[in-house]
Amino acid sequence: MTVTATTSLVFAAGLLSAAFAQGDRKPSEILGTWRGTSTCTDRVAAPACNDEVIVYDFTPGQKPGTVLWKADKIVDGKREPMGEMDVTYDAGEKCWKGEFSSPRVHSVWCLMVEGSHLTGTGRLLPGKQTIRKIDARKGVTRPFTGG
Repeated sequence: MTVTATTSLVFAAGLLSAAFAQGDRKPSEILGTWRGTSTCTDRVAAPACNDEVIVYDFTPGQKPGTVLWKADKIVDGKREPMGEMDVTYDAGEKCWKGEFSSPRVHSVWCLMVEGSHLTGTGRLLPGKQTIRKIDARKGVTRPFTGG
């Protein structure tokens, strides 16, 4: 009986600590479809960068507290997949954060939600140059043009 009670307390403490680590932000705030823009901010650090009209879908991740981010861009009026990654809430940076790595680029993304408005940045690693600025809205049915 003592082992069971101790195990339950340890498990409950782990859940509480995970909740506090998230800074009281729940994945539900970011879930859904967001439309907007992703604009280039440093063409010296990222010379191949192109401004994009984007559609981002966020769904529950496989692990508690994670969210799966599927990113598409609009090309000739159609969605074109760019990739996907898991993001988790980073209480220190106050954003939903994830790292992307490919043979060409290593970047970290920081997304902030305020109601139905999503903003964020993409930073190149290891130098941390901000190469993208994101501005999107939830509930918009046509491409968002910024602002």
